[in-house]
Amino acid sequence: MPIVTFFPSGKTLEVEEGTLLFDAAKRAGLPVASSCSADNVCGRCNMQVLEGAQNLSFQGTEESRLLRRDKNPLSDRISCMTRVLGHCMVTTRYW
Repeated sequence: MPIVTFFPSGKTLEVEEGTLLFDAAKRAGLPVASSCSADNVCGRCNMQVLEGAQNLSFQGTEESRLLRRDKNPLSDRISCMTRVLGHCMVTTRYW
């Protein structure tokens, strides 16, 4: 099973493959910014991928659009749209 590491806390969480990053962070007890309750609209739940970008689901057109709209790097991921497929390490600008 994949392991997600949250930086800088160092918290780790073993998740089932296909788990949303958003859900993994919530289960780890970390706050996740969101005004749309993970309905893929606001883009506030974006996370920076520090390691394991290749172990995340494909970034679709809508996710890219939200990142560009908010002037975030395309290397960021919208956590309510991103599924964990393998080990990764992520952070946010507010943790």
